Amino acid sequence: MKNNILNTALGMCLIGMIFLSACEEAAIPVSGNDTPIKLDTISFPVVNAIAYQSPPEMGKTSYLYFGKEDGYVFHYSLLQFDSISVTANTPFSSFNDSLIIVDSLSLSLRFDNDSIANDERFILRYFPDGGDSVFNELESNYLNFDRSIASEVISTGRMVVDSVDTNKTEVNLRFLMDPEIINAFMDTSVLAYNRSFLVELEDESSESFYFHSIELIEGTKPELTVFFRQFASDTVVLDTSSRNYQAVADLSMITSKPITHEDSTTLSVSIAKGLKSIVYVDMDGWELPPKAIVSSAEILFNRVEADTIETYKVISHPIISEGEYGQFSTFTNDPYDEDLNYFTTTEIIDNVITINHRQAATDIGHKNYTNFGFKLQSSFNNDPFQTVRFFGLNNSDYIPFMRVIYVIP
Repeated sequence: MKNNILNTALGMCLIGMIFLSACEEAAIPVSGNDTPIKLDTISFPVVNAIAYQSPPEMGKTSYLYFGKEDGYVFHYSLLQFDSISVTANTPFSSFNDSLIIVDSLSLSLRFDNDSIANDERFILRYFPDGGDSVFNELESNYLNFDRSIASEVISTGRMVVDSVDTNKTEVNLRFLMDPEIINAFMDTSVLAYNRSFLVELEDESSESFYFHSIELIEGTKPELTVFFRQFASDTVVLDTSSRNYQAVADLSMITSKPITHEDSTTLSVSIAKGLKSIVYVDMDGWELPPKAIVSSAEILFNRVEADTIETYKVISHPIISEGEYGQFSTFTNDPYDEDLNYFTTTEIIDNVITINHRQAATDIGHKNYTNFGFKLQSSFNNDPFQTVRFFGLNNSDYIPFMRVIYVIP
């Protein structure tokens, strides 16, 4: 029993020593009477690496953006509302009743500040012929979305200050709509009407305005309110009430600021600039022993900037097709689909990021998976307007590589 404990402890210590050792590809035997174990560590070079640009994907950011800021242009925002009321758990179809009269509708967005510096006017449109799905949070962008399918302006709105209590105020952008709009949402010929709207500034502005998105933790979701009267008979009003419907999808359409030389010559990631990077790790010819277990398969990247950075996470997946590494390119659609089965997210620590693709390396080593390379992109939890850059292959001191550590029982 004591020998087993000593052997286990020795094995754990040796695993820790491997991380500190510079001796690559050297097998370290760990043997005892009952627990024969061999540890191997091997490094694979990153032989191809490039950044590229595709349209910004803003559907999972914390805010809805309007106006302009630091070279970015925020064109308009799209919102889709739930069909079930959050206040009474009733669907839109419940208004399709001869004893219910809709008086008006209100759409509100929560402003990120508690005061109004400039009283801009906003306009509202909807999609009477948009079908059951007007936009996709993860795929729609300013290049592939046809805004001409939106209606004429159905309402104008301004921000108003609402007193929550004596110590707190809120600022909301609010639109009032005619009750006829509800008829489109209750169209019995459409099984799942889109309930989507387009919001934009009435006039071009050099300023920026942030409103809460559905993604903002502890934020206030965009809300659609229906005010109505319910009759007990044709002449007797039973109740005057309202129902609230919260947004289930929202997205800001933006165009990014110009790409810099540093963006295109390093491995860059940014949401608002649409920057992502791909790298190819040369693992050709490597075969993992049948019973081997990969404990880690880490690709190490060094950040170009030397300044400190607040919490910043990078998402990585294997890509499912060959990458083009000749030069920095801009695409109208992201050409590199990810394998979502191998998702990993990692935080930058001391300006270094270590991405562990243990499962992907295991399957590649066992010849169960084709290695096309890996994609790097910004987590949606990051500041969408922050660009982070890592050294690629043009700096011999910081060339990224993958280190695989595995155990052979």
